[in-house]
Amino acid sequence: MKLKSIMFIMAMLSGSLALAQSTTNSIYIEQVGDNSNINIIQKGQNNRIGSEQNRFNLDGNGQIINTTQEGNNNLIQGSIVQADNVSVDTTVTGDSNTITYDRGDAASVSGSSETVVVTGSSNTLAFNQGTTGSATGATQTIAITGDTNTLTSTINADDVVNTKTVMGDGNTITTVQNGTAGKNIEMLLTGNTNTVTVNQQSTTNVDTLKINSTGSNGVITVNQCNAGGPC
Repeated sequence: MKLKSIMFIMAMLSGSLALAQSTTNSIYIEQVGDNSNINIIQKGQNNRIGSEQNRFNLDGNGQIINTTQEGNNNLIQGSIVQADNVSVDTTVTGDSNTITYDRGDAASVSGSSETVVVTGSSNTLAFNQGTTGSATGATQTIAITGDTNTLTSTINADDVVNTKTVMGDGNTITTVQNGTAGKNIEMLLTGNTNTVTVNQQSTTNVDTLKINSTGSNGVITVNQCNAGGPC
């Protein structure tokens, strides 16, 4: 009885400390699948991984999910469903970051691997890969340092290697990769307030793209699509 009383008091003190720091960390996960290894560390205020209405939903095979959040008002919203051999490693440091995963939903995404490192404030990231469709061997590595960057990536493809490094402020990057063949993108962007749009929607070509930009206030648009096809 004495031990139970001490544990109850410690729980009350922990709740009071969290209230004093205005910290409302929340983790909502539904996990179905095989061999999952999930490590989540949250520090700071108002961090969330999923929500009570839209839970971080994991499903499928040998997953390894490592997520670290540190800072203010961060949100990771999840969904990795039927993901085969997916390994996701996400580190977020900064303020008001929003990261949205969406891998495969109700279909296989095969041996995908994604590493995301975000440092800064008010970043918005969105990832889609093989949503309701199959995708194989896709790898994304994204590192963003700076403020108010927006990155949107859509992959419904087979063999994809996608590497982006953004260090400036206020950049907007939109990437669409759809179809068969290679679909490789490698991007290094250092300047500020650039707008980059890349469409790789060819189904007949072995696609590859490499962008290295150090300027600011630029607009870069690249379309790699089938002749006469949508892009």
